[in-house]
Amino acid sequence: MNKQLLTYILAVFISFTSYSQQDNTLFFMHELPQANFVNPAVQSNCKLFIGFPALSSIHINYSNTAFTFNDAFTTSNKTDSLYLNLDNIISKMSGTEIISTDVDLTLFTAGIFIKNYYVTLSINEKGKLYNTIPSDMLKLGWYGNTSFIDKKASLSGLRINANNYHEIALGVAKTIDSKWQLGFKTKILFGLGNIYTRKTNGSIYTDNKFFAIDLALNSNINSSLPIDITTDNTGNITDVQLKNDFSVQSYLLNFNNYGVAFDFGFIYKINKNATLSGSLLDLGTIFWNNDLNNFFIDGNMLYEGPVEGSNFQDPNYFDRFTDSLEAIFMPELKSITFSNPLVPKAYIGLTYNLNKYINAGVLYRSDLYRNTIHPSVTLSLNTLNLKFISFSTSYTLQNSEYSNFGAGMGVKIGPIQLHIISDNIVGYFNLADTRNVNLRFGLSIITGCNNKKDVVYKGKYKRNKAAECVFNPYKKHHNKKTYHK
Repeated sequence: MNKQLLTYILAVFISFTSYSQQDNTLFFMHELPQANFVNPAVQSNCKLFIGFPALSSIHINYSNTAFTFNDAFTTSNKTDSLYLNLDNIISKMSGTEIISTDVDLTLFTAGIFIKNYYVTLSINEKGKLYNTIPSDMLKLGWYGNTSFIDKKASLSGLRINANNYHEIALGVAKTIDSKWQLGFKTKILFGLGNIYTRKTNGSIYTDNKFFAIDLALNSNINSSLPIDITTDNTGNITDVQLKNDFSVQSYLLNFNNYGVAFDFGFIYKINKNATLSGSLLDLGTIFWNNDLNNFFIDGNMLYEGPVEGSNFQDPNYFDRFTDSLEAIFMPELKSITFSNPLVPKAYIGLTYNLNKYINAGVLYRSDLYRNTIHPSVTLSLNTLNLKFISFSTSYTLQNSEYSNFGAGMGVKIGPIQLHIISDNIVGYFNLADTRNVNLRFGLSIITGCNNKKDVVYKGKYKRNKAAECVFNPYKKHHNKKTYHK
């Protein structure tokens, strides 16, 4: 593969993965009904909320553990145009790096109290990428094997996980007693498109004396996409194109790939000032049954160097070498069903009330991907008990970056509530030099609110809420009372 072709492929790859998943600032903003997305134990402080159709909540996020846009692209002095600077990209990489993207669109969401239960429903469109790239692979493709003389270049770790699916989520939360709130959510999934690479194992070793090459590769790439793949008589892939009958409507109405996932959450009031909360999200799998193409590569080739009397200038040498590679490592094409697990996320956080209107929080979050934990830690200050506004400021340590200052705000104007949240607002002032970009915003209609009241559980205990509870689910019981602060 020449440098121009490699440059083009990587440019497409980087631009395609340019927006992943953070919701750290939102986690402690319990006065927003959208906090239920990241902790299903959170209950609204109003009797009913309904998200604006298609504007309930829009979430985009990009995360890159290795390089920024300015690291990847450089301006040419001659043409004043941008070009992909692979030398600089490779210099920023160490081991296996992650580039991930998350784009979520909530088409509809609602929450309502039914007796003592808080019930939620949401319909979401999800687009997710979680890709890992081994630095040795880029070095080998760009510099060749000369930088690996007498060394083994690892090809393991290349994994693509691209998912597009519908999600219908039904949740329920309940206040158990004066200390505990629990929440549970079931998600029915319908897959639209997918590329999923199972574990890739491979290496290439170049001998320092005779330049013998030992190459091994084992990989399986699964896909469910509306494409047609053409092969010749020997099974070699000759063409890949969209299906002739493809349409956006048929793609969006594809319900052939089903799945299921679960969320769990809790809120535990340690004492009158300290609260512990946590959640475990996206424990689930999608089963792909439609538009299947599976590529299997499994081979080992030992090249012991040119035979005596030959040299690398032989015009047939390269053809013979590539023919051997093609014969051994040509992907075998099949069409079989496969499953693709979601990327689970875990949150655990502690807040402490500094006074009646502000609490301080510390949150640990981790994404579990391919048996590896990818953590972040967030410190935050969050408002409480304000009538028309809620606000949060945060600072997150992630991807070895130390400039992730975030903020979130919810504003209530009559029955309309607006929220806008970012885990890295600094990044928007210098997008070209940031490795994390995050934004969530949306509109909701909320009714049945009265911020001056709180619930007393069994006439004795204040209900365990991070925000003021204004709807009393116990009003049918005479020994349940409310009081004014």
